[in-house]
Amino acid sequence: MKYGHLVTIAISIPLLFFATEAFAQDIYNIPHWVKNNAKWWSQGKIGDTEFIKGIEYLVQNDIMKIPSVSVGTNHSSQIPSWIKNNARWWANDTISDSDFILAIQYLVSQNIIQINDARNDVKCDQFQTPAEKQTCQEQIRQESKLNDDIAKSEPHLIGPVTFYYIDSHLEPTGDGKYILTIHFIVKNTSNSEITMSCQRQDLCNYALYDGQKEIPYSANTLVYGSLTLLPNIPKYIDWTFYQDLDYQPTKDYSFLVKEPWGSGSIQLIITK
Repeated sequence: MKYGHLVTIAISIPLLFFATEAFAQDIYNIPHWVKNNAKWWSQGKIGDTEFIKGIEYLVQNDIMKIPSVSVGTNHSSQIPSWIKNNARWWANDTISDSDFILAIQYLVSQNIIQINDARNDVKCDQFQTPAEKQTCQEQIRQESKLNDDIAKSEPHLIGPVTFYYIDSHLEPTGDGKYILTIHFIVKNTSNSEITMSCQRQDLCNYALYDGQKEIPYSANTLVYGSLTLLPNIPKYIDWTFYQDLDYQPTKDYSFLVKEPWGSGSIQLIITK
């Protein structure tokens, strides 16, 4: 059993954002033939393609969740050797189903292997032209990415709107200043439309706060100065700050919301 503990420690750090979903299930209905495939693959009796087919079965039957970046038709042959050890230990019941699934999710998230989820093809078969099918598949990928980003983001409820704080980062400009970009997903949790309003810098319900003063935006993705949020339809929102931004790492930065429907602040974690 000591090997199982070692594997859990080895994969727990890169898979932190998958752990909650993976361990939420107590029992995985994994067919015995999938374990046999894993064992034979670890022994070199079958190739990567046959092993991937077993993983695709788990995905297509909702036994295992995969991140959106994995949608594709091909897979890499550069599968690291340690995953074969995991496959062998899993087939021998030395490690749990959860440990093995976390390892597979890690490979998929790093694009080391690509899993083809045939369910997406079925959904798009109703369209006739290749362009329509491609648009359908792209919409599915975007929806999947959005759901993944929501799952990994910190939610902040302000009034009827949930702000999912994805991240923020600094970009040097070469003149000693920085451009700060903040990424959010916003979701209206009410039953009626909500409008986000920011007509111009001196008439905007959003600002950056450095603990001493408010800093107006330099750019944002609110088209025509406003965005109407339909109920339960999440949207990406980006904010950029440059003018009047004198970034100091010792300051505490927050994003201010000052709408008629709700107000509050969101603490920012800024990385370069």
